Amino acid sequence: MTETADHLDAVGATARWTAAARAYERTQPEPLVDDPWAEELAGDAGMAWLAQKGPDTTLPMVIRTRFFDDWLAEVTAGGPIRQAVLLGAGLDTRAWRLPWPEGLTLFEVDRETVLNEKAAVFEEAAALPRCRRVPVPADLSEGWACSLLAAGLNPIDPAVWLAEGLLFYLPDESVREVLRAVTHLAAAGSRLGFDIPNRVVLSSPWTKPWLDMQAAAGAPWLAAMDDPTAELGALGWRASVTQPGEGDTGHGRWTLPVPPAAAVDLPHSWYVTAVRTR
Repeated sequence: MTETADHLDAVGATARWTAAARAYERTQPEPLVDDPWAEELAGDAGMAWLAQKGPDTTLPMVIRTRFFDDWLAEVTAGGPIRQAVLLGAGLDTRAWRLPWPEGLTLFEVDRETVLNEKAAVFEEAAALPRCRRVPVPADLSEGWACSLLAAGLNPIDPAVWLAEGLLFYLPDESVREVLRAVTHLAAAGSRLGFDIPNRVVLSSPWTKPWLDMQAAAGAPWLAAMDDPTAELGALGWRASVTQPGEGDTGHGRWTLPVPPAAAVDLPHSWYVTAVRTR
């Protein structure tokens, strides 16, 4: 197995952690995410990770998931977007969870083994997606754009693109390649969402315990972006950034300080959303 394949396997394993976070959240009095399939998807490995790390570890994952849940609902409601693309879809359950508008097609791009494993869970549960779901077996390190077009994505019409919990696992240049490919396929009016840290996160003593844990699991954080608005602007996107706990994103549960976005010497976790302007 190549080093790249090893890394992708480790990144796939972290999807079980996120599923375990959703499973724990469902036990809360007022869950921010209600995913009845999360525990099954997390499996023994994911739930063991949760038991070892404790529930406090799950909140950032849940806050992030809820943020992009709300964003997806907003950008597809009452507008022209009837295509959605989840890059590195992993164990994401939005095809089954969210109230998608009629006629929307959701493309899930990930490796075939991951997509097949998820499909088996939903077949066992006899659960049907709430939109037209199209799995796209592809490796984000090569050829995925062609696979997506072959699966039926129409680049003439606007789409919403989401890369949640993904880009920071890729090398910097791979992140830029993914964003250039998305830009090439995205019609005017398309939307883009992703999360990524700034570069200080990768070296800060405050984030070191989490980064060390990721590295020990074989899935180190590699990429960062100090100014997503400027980088996306150069590609023809109008972008904005939000941080977890900023405004109403914390849903009254975020207790950590939120550093000012202009404080470049502090660690930031960016939730990036953008609209294609040309």
